[in-house]
Amino acid sequence: MGTLRFILALLVLLSHTGLTVGGLNPGVVSVVVFYAISGYVMSALVAKHFSQPGQAKHFYIDRFARIYPQYLFYAAAAAVWFGAVGHTTPFLQHSPSATDWLNNLLIVPLNFFMFNAADQFSLVPPAWSLGAEVLFYAIAPWLWRYWRLAMLIAACSLGVQALAWHGVLPTDAWGYRLLPGVLWIFASGMALQRYQQSHPSWLRYAVWAVPLFSTCMALLLETADALQTPYNRDVLLGFAVALPSIHFLTQGGVPHAWHDWDQRLGDWSYGLFLNHFFCMWVLNLAKPQTPLQWFTLIACSVALSALTQRFLERPCVIWRQKRRQAWQLAHNPLKIRQ
Repeated sequence: MGTLRFILALLVLLSHTGLTVGGLNPGVVSVVVFYAISGYVMSALVAKHFSQPGQAKHFYIDRFARIYPQYLFYAAAAAVWFGAVGHTTPFLQHSPSATDWLNNLLIVPLNFFMFNAADQFSLVPPAWSLGAEVLFYAIAPWLWRYWRLAMLIAACSLGVQALAWHGVLPTDAWGYRLLPGVLWIFASGMALQRYQQSHPSWLRYAVWAVPLFSTCMALLLETADALQTPYNRDVLLGFAVALPSIHFLTQGGVPHAWHDWDQRLGDWSYGLFLNHFFCMWVLNLAKPQTPLQWFTLIACSVALSALTQRFLERPCVIWRQKRRQAWQLAHNPLKIRQ
């Protein structure tokens, strides 16, 4: 899914320059797809490496090593730029307090910016969604292990989403950003991965019920005059394309000759997601106007992402792989040798 993840990260970048498509925000659509991808990947990761009781702490260490190296680099780079230039932006509005530094270091508080105003000093503005991801990671091993309970929790989350769709709860917060309202999307990705293993024959047909569900919800919301509420259409569209796309791509949808590039683009996607605000600030290109400005912003973001992936993330990937193998060898040597 590397190419898909790269395209999604690129759409997030473009959305933050003000791009919309037919009134839809491609960044919102992309984040929803990212939620489902995260659920799918975490389910596969737990099943393969962290399925036994007592392994949750190793899962958390693995996730820490995945998220933090590039995040801390770009957060530090933004802090240095802000300190050197002193230029305020909508996401760097004032000199940071100790609480601001803590919010950015812990990531999770950034997800609650609508309550704690963490977005007034956010070194990596898209990191609010990382906060939702981290909260999902905290419970992912338990959701995987206690699947029936997970389905019940996911149904409750969909109920929260429904309240947001109809304006009972703020749609921005509870229908798009906060975990209680979007956990069902993560869980749908987990369900897809689990049932691909146990019910592959009928799943390729059942997965197309997802666009049908989104279409029906859109028609119901249109009847209730709620479809035009901000984020409703974007979230429904993101969910409609997420599971079919993931299912197609993970069942051999990418030509073999493209696999190396697919892997490379996937490697670059995380850095691109993290660094584009920093590049916009440094280049003063928050609102690109010409093709050259668009190309410059995208090229700089991709090039910087390639560098940080090569020199920061890749060593961590190697360390994570070796750690998994060593831990599994110590606990199940016969399985590893086979």
